[in-house]
Amino acid sequence: MSHVIQFTPKRELSSQQNLNDFIVLARDNLTLWSDLEGFSWDAAKWVTTHKNIRFTNFEHVVVASRTAPNTNQLMHPAFAESAKAYLRYQHTLRPNKRIAREMTALRAMEFALRQDMAVPDITKFEHRHWCTAVSAMEPATSRQLVCEVMLGILKRLADLGILTVDPWFWRHPYVGRHGYDATNGAGAPAEVKAKKAPDQDALLAVADVFSRGESETLDDSDIMVTCITALLLSAPMRIGEFLRFRLDCLREDTDRNGELQCYLAYWVPKTHQFERKPIPMTMGDVAKEAIKRLGAITEEGRRLACYMETNPTKFYRHANCPSIPDDQELTPDQVVQALGFANRESCASFVRKHTSSYAMTGFTLNALWQLVLTEHLARNPHFPYQEAPESSTQAPLKMSDSLLCFRRLQLATTLSTSPVLLAPFNGHYYSGRLKIGKRLEAMNFFTRHAFETNKLKSHSLRHLLNRQARSSGVSLEMLTEWSSRTTTRQTRTYLHDDPAKAAAKGALALGTTQEQEHQKPVTNEEAALYGHGPFHRSRYGICRRSWRAGPCNKFAACLNCSELLMCKGDKLAAEIIQQDRDDLVRTYNAAQQEIANGERAASLWTEKAGPQIERLDQLLDILHNPDIPDGSPIEMAGADFSHEKVIVSEKAKAAGVQLLDRKELGLSYGEELLACLDLLREPDDA
Repeated sequence: MSHVIQFTPKRELSSQQNLNDFIVLARDNLTLWSDLEGFSWDAAKWVTTHKNIRFTNFEHVVVASRTAPNTNQLMHPAFAESAKAYLRYQHTLRPNKRIAREMTALRAMEFALRQDMAVPDITKFEHRHWCTAVSAMEPATSRQLVCEVMLGILKRLADLGILTVDPWFWRHPYVGRHGYDATNGAGAPAEVKAKKAPDQDALLAVADVFSRGESETLDDSDIMVTCITALLLSAPMRIGEFLRFRLDCLREDTDRNGELQCYLAYWVPKTHQFERKPIPMTMGDVAKEAIKRLGAITEEGRRLACYMETNPTKFYRHANCPSIPDDQELTPDQVVQALGFANRESCASFVRKHTSSYAMTGFTLNALWQLVLTEHLARNPHFPYQEAPESSTQAPLKMSDSLLCFRRLQLATTLSTSPVLLAPFNGHYYSGRLKIGKRLEAMNFFTRHAFETNKLKSHSLRHLLNRQARSSGVSLEMLTEWSSRTTTRQTRTYLHDDPAKAAAKGALALGTTQEQEHQKPVTNEEAALYGHGPFHRSRYGICRRSWRAGPCNKFAACLNCSELLMCKGDKLAAEIIQQDRDDLVRTYNAAQQEIANGERAASLWTEKAGPQIERLDQLLDILHNPDIPDGSPIEMAGADFSHEKVIVSEKAKAAGVQLLDRKELGLSYGEELLACLDLLREPDDA
């Protein structure tokens, strides 16, 4: 704009008159966003510079983006006019990127007004409405920031003579121990910080699919998800920063120790500077492979973007384009082929969008190119960039130079990739495939690869790297620089120091460390990371052994004791026995696999585990038998020991008599000797 129109309220006029003049000014005189495709003052959805917004009300903020909201899901028309006027006026004077937060604050204000008036009138906003709006924001994580924005809106409206109250001394309670730092930031409880870390199963699933790329062909969607995850695990980055990655963003240099160091070089928009982020040595080869795969699937996109930057007048001759002159009429099949659609129906819908007719006759490549250019301008409003330039001095990366230069529908699993249209990349392409929801189930990355449905947030990987680096001794200052932050205070939000480990470090520094410290039992989740092999799992931890050492003789000893008395209907006991049985089956299967691989000693494990599994199955059948009433005592004949045997053994030892172990006799002399002893013990019926 060549000049800014400042609204000057007339104090002698009523607040309602000032509001009406304010709306007229914003609607009829200000031109902000008017040049954007699809912008309309009366629309329920506004296209703005940085983000599209919808004027839905507080209760229906989560309405699906592709669904047109109903009347009861929108703000009241009277309040919507005030909200639109404020947003256009404020962003004309001071453009910013927090328009989504401003919309949240406006929704809360409208919600508060509707509690005691049929038509929410912003000029009648009072302190009681402020209290209602603040209370409505209590469940939100960003409640402190939203309330501060809301208070700023009210102050601005008061300065414009639209409010009759003075909000300058109003306060909200979300500060101190109720503020963001104490509830979700640096001082948040341990359980809150623990939830910010990524799920280990989700990471292992992504790693598994990434490794398949060495031996099989992955589709472009899987390459995008796995490779971006690999890069997010290479250095603490934000998903939006990937738009600044060039094809040669991964570079190498020698560090101060003379060793070769890989690093990512790119412009960080948040800090407004060029960064060189070192990559841990263990992730160097992974990062190289990720860059290589992403570059391969986006090569054709960069070629198309480079062609589009020349303002071409001729049709883009892609690999499957019909080889005919530009002014020769095409057949319908050639139209489909030129536009790159999979079938006539999809192509006809595209043609109708621009011509109001499904007919695909009479077109030449020159005519089709005009349709392509129209669609290109609509889908790429910031071309040759993928995002809006924040200033003329520091323009974003061009699509032709970008590592992530995708074509339209390239990441779709069932639709064909467009050879003539580009698609600006945004973080939703990545996060949308790692979310959980009914609409997202078909495209969920984990579900499509036969894993359990899971979710993964890009920012959780940033938390993980910060914590791992901190636990490895990286200083707070170096971690702040590595993560592209301005202050160490922000870094503390990402850290989650274990109090026990912190105490251990303090004890070590003070010289008060105990020689022996008890370790916590291994959980089932931690045990799962070991896989299945020559060890026993129990609710107490893991007994680590080798295949050749054989299984422990005392494993599940309680279930082999003749003195064990159980109660039918004890759900806790049944669950524990079921868990022991499942763990033993996994060990049994692992032993069989080792036998197949040539490890003969693993047969000792199958001989031990097989009968034990049968015994547990019998016991579970009894515990789950509906014919046996709950409360019935259950006693099984012991196969290992009993208290009477212990007493007899002690008496024999005192008398100088040696009792031979039956198992040792069998190993030394064979089963034939044991059979003879059993015959001698049988009563003589003759």
